Amino acid sequence: MKTYEVTHVSGAPDWKNIPSAAIDQRLWSDVDGIVPSAQVCWDDNTLYVRLQTMEENILRRCTGYLADVYKDSCLEFFFCPGTGTDRYFNFEANPNGALYVGFGRPRPDRCRLHRPDFGDLLQVKPFDIPGGWGLELQIPVSFLQIFVPDFHLYSGQVLRANFFKCGDETLRPHYMAWSKVDVPQPNFHLPEFFGELILK
Repeated sequence: MKTYEVTHVSGAPDWKNIPSAAIDQRLWSDVDGIVPSAQVCWDDNTLYVRLQTMEENILRRCTGYLADVYKDSCLEFFFCPGTGTDRYFNFEANPNGALYVGFGRPRPDRCRLHRPDFGDLLQVKPFDIPGGWGLELQIPVSFLQIFVPDFHLYSGQVLRANFFKCGDETLRPHYMAWSKVDVPQPNFHLPEFFGELILK
C-alpha cells in the first residue's frame, strides 16, 4: 500500500519544502508525456493540497461548480474522513479552477455538493507552469465537519486517500493514479485501492 507523510505547517505552506508524491500509475491507457504529482500538508484547521502536472494540449472548457471537469484536463483528490468507513470526499478541478465536489459511499450512492452547501469555505486556486498547470486546494476542517461533525486533524492520524489525473475528452485520453486501481474498466471511485496519508 502506498503511503505519504503529511507535513505539519504553521502559516501558509512553503511548497518548496513539502515532499512530492508521483501520480505515476498509468491506468486503462498507455499515454506518456503527462507527469502529475501531489503535495499535502496540514495545520489544526486546514488540509492543504497542491496538485500539478506537465501536460500538452491542455483542455479547459468547464467553469463553475458541478461541471463534468473529468472530461477536461483534470486533477483530483479523494479521501476518507475517518477509519472504518467507505465514505469519502472527491475534489476534482480543471485548469480554470472549476470544482466538482462529492461525498458519500462509492457510486451510485453519492451526493454532489452544490455551492450553497459550503459557500466560500473551499478555496481552489489554479495556476499555470511552463509546460503544464496545477491547483492549490484549501479544505478547512469546518467544511469537513458539516458532513462528519466529529472530524479533526491530529498528529499520527491516518487518512485513506488517492490522487488522480485524467482527461476523458482531451486529445489523448488518459487515467493516472498515485495508488494503483486494479480493475479492468476506468473507475476512480474505489476506496479499497486508496493509499494512506500519515499526518506527522
